Amino acid sequence: MRSFYLILIVGAILVTGLGAPAEVQAQFEEVVTLKEALKMSLQAEGAKSLSKKEYVLTDEQKANLKKIFGFDAEEKYLMYTGLDAEKNPIGTAIIVNIAGKEGPLQMVVAVRPETGAVYNLGFTIFGEERGKPAANPSYLKQYLGADHKKAFVLGKDVDAVTGATWTSNSVSEGVKVAVNVYNLLVLKEQTEESTDD
Repeated sequence: MRSFYLILIVGAILVTGLGAPAEVQAQFEEVVTLKEALKMSLQAEGAKSLSKKEYVLTDEQKANLKKIFGFDAEEKYLMYTGLDAEKNPIGTAIIVNIAGKEGPLQMVVAVRPETGAVYNLGFTIFGEERGKPAANPSYLKQYLGADHKKAFVLGKDVDAVTGATWTSNSVSEGVKVAVNVYNLLVLKEQTEESTDD
C-alpha cells in the first residue's frame, strides 16, 4: 500500500511539473516530431503564437562562419520564434541538420532571444544506432546556457560519450552551428539596427 501512495505522489509531481525548473526541463526525452519539439521549446515557455522565418546566408556570411568557427554552414536556416500575448519574443528554436557517423541528425536548439543562450535542445531525426547515448538528456544538459562564446571542443569544454565520440562531436557541432548562426543572423542584426536609429 505504501508503494501505491508513493507512485501517486511521484505521478502528481510529474503531472504538475514540480521539481522541474524551466532551465532543466530542457532536453527532449526522445526523438520527437517538429511540432512536439516546438511545443516543448516554445509553448512550454509561454508562447501564445509562433513566427517562422527562413534565413538565407550570403556567400560572405558562410565564408565568415567557416573562417571564424570552422564549420560549413548550410545555405538556409529555419527559425521559429515563440511570441507572448504582447508579441514579444520569448525564445527561438533553430533547426540544424548535421551528419552523424551512421546517418543524419536534425536538431532543434532553442535559445533565449536577448542572449542566444541555449535553454532547450533535442532531436527530430537521430540516425545513429551506436551513438544513442549522445541523445540522452543527461548528456545534452551540458549544453544548457551555452552561447556563441563557447568553443565547443570535445574533451575541453564539452564532454564526449564513451564509445560515441563521432556522434558526440556531431551533437556539439550542431549546437555550435545553432548558436553562432543565431548570433550572426539575429543578434548582430538587432545590434546593427539599434545603432542605426
